[in-house]
Amino acid sequence: MNTTTSKHAQVIGIASGKGGVGKTTFAANLACYYAAKGKRVLIFDADIGFANIHIALRCALNGTMTDVIEGRKSISEIIVTSSQGVSIVSGGNGLEAALAIDMDRASAVIHAFAELESQFDVMLVDISAGGNEGVLRFLSACHHQIIIGTNEPSSIADAYALIKLMSFTMGLDNVVFLPNRVKTSQEGRLLFDKMNIITAKHLGFPLKYIGSLSESFDYSQAWSSGTTAISLGNSTVAYLDFKNIISELEKLTFNHKNSELQFFRPK
Repeated sequence: MNTTTSKHAQVIGIASGKGGVGKTTFAANLACYYAAKGKRVLIFDADIGFANIHIALRCALNGTMTDVIEGRKSISEIIVTSSQGVSIVSGGNGLEAALAIDMDRASAVIHAFAELESQFDVMLVDISAGGNEGVLRFLSACHHQIIIGTNEPSSIADAYALIKLMSFTMGLDNVVFLPNRVKTSQEGRLLFDKMNIITAKHLGFPLKYIGSLSESFDYSQAWSSGTTAISLGNSTVAYLDFKNIISELEKLTFNHKNSELQFFRPK
């Protein structure tokens, strides 16, 4: 049972140990699936310095979080909405912005979202790859943490390294590992089991399983068409994968303490 109250949006952090594993594609499709079901959805593109969710959803920006933190605009002024009904807040582009995101600046960004409280049902935080201070702060401020990975050895190693940092640095031990680009659901489960065994043995806690994402032509076809894969029809591989993932995701609970800094509830 999900313990999110009606007052606060369910906040889902999406990250990866390395780039190029499909994190932003997952975030865009998850957001559009929720929106198609009538949810008020916000994506915060927290891939600071390389924010591109607006490109995936074909939106022109009206400012970024850099404008908010530096006092030029309010967060409400920079929200743009895609044709699929997904609201977007961009973290911004540029090396300078990426290098500036330390723990304190990430905390300031989280505080800025307080004025959007109760305006959304679901918020997705698309977080940059790796495990720097800003990544860890953003992840800890979410109700759920989803780490995306593929069957490549480097992806497995980097995903484990990020999960280890999340545990040791932020005390996070309720982590979802989501296999991506697998040929079958069985292959996805085997990859999850591999990661779960490593994590349980060395970190002392199990990972959460909500399914996997199949490698599919749906994604490239959707990109060429300027849409998302789940928009191609409810019988596609992508749509069915997301339907199952959201069903499992909504069964998860979260156990943040009231003293912890969270999106929409800054302390």
